[in-house]
Amino acid sequence: MQHITVIQRQSPFNSSGGRETLDLLLALAAVEHRLSVIFSGDAVYQLLTVNETVNFQLKRYQRGFKLFGLYDIEQVYVCQQALTQRQLNHADLAIDAKPVSAAQLQQLLASQQHIVCI
Repeated sequence: MQHITVIQRQSPFNSSGGRETLDLLLALAAVEHRLSVIFSGDAVYQLLTVNETVNFQLKRYQRGFKLFGLYDIEQVYVCQQALTQRQLNHADLAIDAKPVSAAQLQQLLASQQHIVCI
């Protein structure tokens, strides 16, 4: 079993990177890798509740984040600095992601066998 961290940095509004990352995470979890997920930069917008009435051009893949528990993806983190820069807080998030500081992120990354940045 490999310890893998996936760092997600892409906004959900201008590419399909978020959906592709979700697919990657679920595929890796299905073959029993131990995963951590970090939402950083504009990727924090992926964690917000999607308003069903808004004309959202990309598929609403964020509902798939609720599958994390089913796939044993329990280490879900969000960069506190990214939240603060975007005037968001933990209560704004649709899923339970643990806010972490830059120092905590460095410790987490140092303990992983593989890191994938998307």
